[in-house]
Amino acid sequence: MTEPGPTGPGLADVLEAIAGALLDARDELNRLDGAAGDGDLGLTAGRAAEALREAAPTLTGLEAPAAARAIGMALARRAPSTGGTLIAFACLAAGKVDPAKAAPGLPMLAALLEAAGDEIASRGKVVIGDRTMLDALAPAVAAIRTTADAGGTIATALAAAAEAADAGATATTSMAATTGRAGWLAERARGHEDAGARLVAIVFGAASRAAAG
Repeated sequence: MTEPGPTGPGLADVLEAIAGALLDARDELNRLDGAAGDGDLGLTAGRAAEALREAAPTLTGLEAPAAARAIGMALARRAPSTGGTLIAFACLAAGKVDPAKAAPGLPMLAALLEAAGDEIASRGKVVIGDRTMLDALAPAVAAIRTTADAGGTIATALAAAAEAADAGATATTSMAATTGRAGWLAERARGHEDAGARLVAIVFGAASRAAAG
């Protein structure tokens, strides 16, 4: 996804789409986060958008893992909240993927996202069903891997991932929170989507729209 062409959008296009979607969603994310958190995830999303726009021009010509690593470093600098730092670590983990072990394009994207998801699960000490961003990320990554294994296109994979992430985020409405501040306020959180899961769905939705052109 680092090169524009018939198989998918350029990375700069995707990052710009994601940045714009995050900026548009700031109020929604603050509202969702306020149900059982600090109510500031929208602020983090805005800073993350700035980081993505700042990093985009520096990524030309980089292999996908190196680009993921650069994005992680930019997020760590510009969005140093709990959520921002967790996502930064996920990107840095993706940056450790060996380029020789996955073909360019969709197979590499699947490998990067799998590494990112594993890092979030490990650092956050969470599993699917704990009402976190992993509940949207894991099904999205699975959709991309399935499409990659079937020889599909990046656009098709991202469309499937966006649908899976949206469904995963919606499903958190009925889940009991178990971690962080939301875990202390589990009853207050119930009936609301997890803000981190919705953020993940927003990211994949934006990426899918960029891929669709």
